[in-house]
Amino acid sequence: MSITKNIRPFVSLMLATSLGLQTVVANAQTTAPVGDLGNGASLLPTGLVVTPTAAPGSTFMRLTTGVRADGNADANQGARSVLSPDGTKLLVMSSGYNLNYRNQTTGATITYPVLDPTTGLPGLNTSGQPATTSRAEWVLVYDVTSGTPVQTQRINIPNTFHGIAWAPAGDRFYVAGANDDRVYIYTYNGTQYVPSAPFILLGHNSNQTRPIPTYDGGLLKGTPAASLTTGAVAANLALSKDGNTLFVTNFMNDSLSIVDTQTRQVTREVKFFVPGQTEATGEYPFDVAVRSNGSGGALTAFVTSQRDDEVLAVDAATGTVIRRIPVGNQPNRLLLSKDSYRLYVVNGNSDSISVIDTVNYTVTRTIPLSRPGELYKGANPNALELSPDGRTLYVTLGYENAVAVVNLATGRVVGRIPTSWYPNSVSVSKTGDRLFVVNSKSNSGPNPGQARTTAAGTAANPTFQNQYTWALEKGGLLTVPLPNQSTLASLTQQVNQNNGYANRYRPDLLMAFLRTKIKHVIYIVKENRTYDQVLGDLPVGNGDPTLTLFPDAISPNHHKLALDFVTLDNFYDSGESSGVGWNWSTFARTTDYTEKDQAGNYGNIGGSIPYDAEGSNRRMQLSLPQTAPNPTPLNARLTGVSDPTGSSAILPGTKDVNAPIGDGDLDPDAIGGYLWDSALRAGKTVRNYGFYMSAYSSVPLSPTPFASNIPQAASNKPVLLDKTDIYFRGYDQNNADIYLFNEWKREFDQYVTGNNLPNLSLVRLPHDHFGNFNTALAGLNTPNSQMADNDYAVGRLIETVSKSRYWQDTAIVIVEDDSQNGPDHVDSHRSLAYIISPYTKRGAVVSTNYNQVNILRTMEDLLGIKPLGLLDANALPMSDVFTYTPNFSTYTAIVPGVLCAPPVDPNLVPACADPTAVRTAAKPSLRDGQWWANATKDFDFTVEDKLDADAFNQILWAGIKGDVPYPTARDRKDWRTNRAQLLKGLSFDKR
Repeated sequence: MSITKNIRPFVSLMLATSLGLQTVVANAQTTAPVGDLGNGASLLPTGLVVTPTAAPGSTFMRLTTGVRADGNADANQGARSVLSPDGTKLLVMSSGYNLNYRNQTTGATITYPVLDPTTGLPGLNTSGQPATTSRAEWVLVYDVTSGTPVQTQRINIPNTFHGIAWAPAGDRFYVAGANDDRVYIYTYNGTQYVPSAPFILLGHNSNQTRPIPTYDGGLLKGTPAASLTTGAVAANLALSKDGNTLFVTNFMNDSLSIVDTQTRQVTREVKFFVPGQTEATGEYPFDVAVRSNGSGGALTAFVTSQRDDEVLAVDAATGTVIRRIPVGNQPNRLLLSKDSYRLYVVNGNSDSISVIDTVNYTVTRTIPLSRPGELYKGANPNALELSPDGRTLYVTLGYENAVAVVNLATGRVVGRIPTSWYPNSVSVSKTGDRLFVVNSKSNSGPNPGQARTTAAGTAANPTFQNQYTWALEKGGLLTVPLPNQSTLASLTQQVNQNNGYANRYRPDLLMAFLRTKIKHVIYIVKENRTYDQVLGDLPVGNGDPTLTLFPDAISPNHHKLALDFVTLDNFYDSGESSGVGWNWSTFARTTDYTEKDQAGNYGNIGGSIPYDAEGSNRRMQLSLPQTAPNPTPLNARLTGVSDPTGSSAILPGTKDVNAPIGDGDLDPDAIGGYLWDSALRAGKTVRNYGFYMSAYSSVPLSPTPFASNIPQAASNKPVLLDKTDIYFRGYDQNNADIYLFNEWKREFDQYVTGNNLPNLSLVRLPHDHFGNFNTALAGLNTPNSQMADNDYAVGRLIETVSKSRYWQDTAIVIVEDDSQNGPDHVDSHRSLAYIISPYTKRGAVVSTNYNQVNILRTMEDLLGIKPLGLLDANALPMSDVFTYTPNFSTYTAIVPGVLCAPPVDPNLVPACADPTAVRTAAKPSLRDGQWWANATKDFDFTVEDKLDADAFNQILWAGIKGDVPYPTARDRKDWRTNRAQLLKGLSFDKR
């Protein structure tokens, strides 16, 4: 669709084509909220549009589990599909967040029996009681003989991580049990598939024969640094053609297990990397494919190493690594050709397929999946399948929400077929006339109940739904009849429109003007709040005051800044949690590795898969050496602190498995990486305050770290090491954001004196995450006081800049990294965002649909730097926020009154002693610090989100609101009409 350059498209614009397809323009200006657009189209919190049934004859269904009638416990994160050898059955597996659902009537947590791995029967725990779990990943069995899938069986398995495979005879299938460190076997009894014990035990975890083992089997087990170990994670599976040999990738052990399927015993474990080794190879092994000999016996296993960008060819008989084959960036899935002479490798970060000659072990061809001439990456290819005739390759593109159709004769993508949100797997029918595509998630919708009841037991969420963001997103199964050539051309156009390609070169005169005025961007990232939770009580904008937990009295600067500048009431965080949110906040997307890894981290594999989201891998600070003469967490990796000999060293080098392509590459012509990489390539200056850093309990926390000469943290990113203020502590809920502000201001004052403020400042203010209520400094021991601390730090920073020489040419951009810890009546992804500058509109409400991708694009345009990937290259900047006419009036921070009352340290906020300072009333907290400490005594706040977020959300509401129930759907339906009444009596603007 051609669009005149001076006309901006609207997402709601839909035009009929000859096929009856809707023409929907993504990443365009609209005031529509995230959600259904009609005619089968949906707008995502990423700014993209999905049209899953655009292909004629397509059908789409959720991954239903039947656990709850309302579908609340349907499967999240559809991960894998495999067609039976005879083509009659399709297995669909989930792998993500599938836990903590409740009975619709009683509210009791739904639990499932855990099978004894030796008998296959429901097992017993150590107390002799039935072993149960609230975790249930799913294998859903579909009959596909009619072409349309019909679900015939549902099997729950506690934990999975993408591994499932049919036996060649089709009489059984195998499922990798992830951190249970085992492989489940299910055989057909003539009616359904039933457990076949004993299961295959891989031997890494302790107590492996128990139904629930001890999750201690990671790579560092048995070393002096064993306290740092993760759990073992059995990932993908592959069988020889005769079915006698099974291969299992051990994702957290950097190894491959070889199993005799007759004895069900591990015959050999091939260790690609062991602690103390100095060369990086075979790390994070993900997928495996097996080439068999003429008799069907295993000949060679091929394994993708996601960190080391290689495929390892392993001799099946000896376990010897025959060859390490370099491929593209972050390889994930593998597929052998029908004759096994070619191996297709999906390169998730390179948007390409490497083709390997399986006899000579060389890459013979690289097939690009990008459009001709495309510079940017970010399609996130992640699965593939061949047509029955072997001439066509189908590849799922996670972030294009599409399947690419590749002609193998020409090595070119000949078209794209739309799918739902983030496809993870594709299977082709035996007849080759249709595709089965499994996707991982859906729009979440509103989450006012957050799945909880009040402390008094009054049902605020009458049917006890789990309304945590990860839980609300559901996987699906799309069936697509293969389109003819002309239809494929139209579908390809649809995919382009869904992904916003019409926006790519659209000029924006206002942003071009601002680029001549704004020379500095201060980028502040905070933690985990929704729009309604903080700003729902504003007298303007689309807020629900009944869901507000931190009203004006607690967060006066959040409120005043929204009213004085721009209220963005239709802004969304694109990710679900910090583990993905920091990716969205710093490079406008995630990698496929992160999508899979963090869904497991927050979901069923939590604890065994680490938080590899902010530059650390397996808890290692990759920018630091393995050890040092006097090792501390600030000059050596944690393994070096635990074991200075280096014998426990892991992850050689600085490669970050989670990072996008281009990470740390400062060549001026490079593409990708993080926001700071693009700025540095363009010759801009950068200063880092808390981004991609770690704070450790063994490093003393100081309110005055510079004056006391106590360094606080080091950056996890090598390129930021010398650009980081080491006296600015990273994430630590013991610390006060006001202390962080004071350290930032110390350097800012120097920049004012030296007239050398960096072009890009990265500032982390994390105290609105909340936690550590029994040990937090300065008496900040409740969520109200911690939110107020965060609020005042933000207000003081803006006041400081606005009253300085830099106010005239600086923009301050503020976002939450995610919105997982609060309710919102529009969508669980809706969150806070601010752009503060003299060129920001004043007193305006901007309801344009924006998200974190638009935020990144806006900063790129202001600084005159290149986009980072496909999504931000195709996104529009937030022009609606700005004006050509500057307003240089300054801002004065308001003191939240709670910071001036006990038990808060009276020295924390000097303005509390100033009778002329503007401050709010000291709204008392319903619960004291001891209540909060007791309520969260079993929670681990040392790392972002290393806790049960759903349970924490329950405590937040009960602790702040007490016996006040959430409004039910019936209570809430007329809240807009009664909004003025609802706002009466609130403390808003009463200072």
